[in-house]
Amino acid sequence: CRAGALTIAEIACVGVASVLVPFPFAVDDHQTTNAQYLADSGAAMLVPQTEFDVAKVIEILQTFSREKCLQMAVNAKKLAKPEATQTVAKICMECAIAGV
Repeated sequence: CRAGALTIAEIACVGVASVLVPFPFAVDDHQTTNAQYLADSGAAMLVPQTEFDVAKVIEILQTFSREKCLQMAVNAKKLAKPEATQTVAKICMECAIAGV
């Protein structure tokens, strides 16, 4: 899937293995940065769009094992920030009360 912020957050919160193909024309190529974060953590596989074709999909599927998918899922779950919404809301309220 693509590697926008919400996709990355959902993958982490749910804790699933993923193959990420960042949209290369996103502003500042931020999707590659997002995908790289998960890939560096062993939570996803990053495939540049220029390399993504039928042969690459076959190669990926042949390298995936149940154990690899489970480990990627565990690694993704470790990155989750399920309290992020509450934290941001709290900071916004504190700023509003302080008149910032």
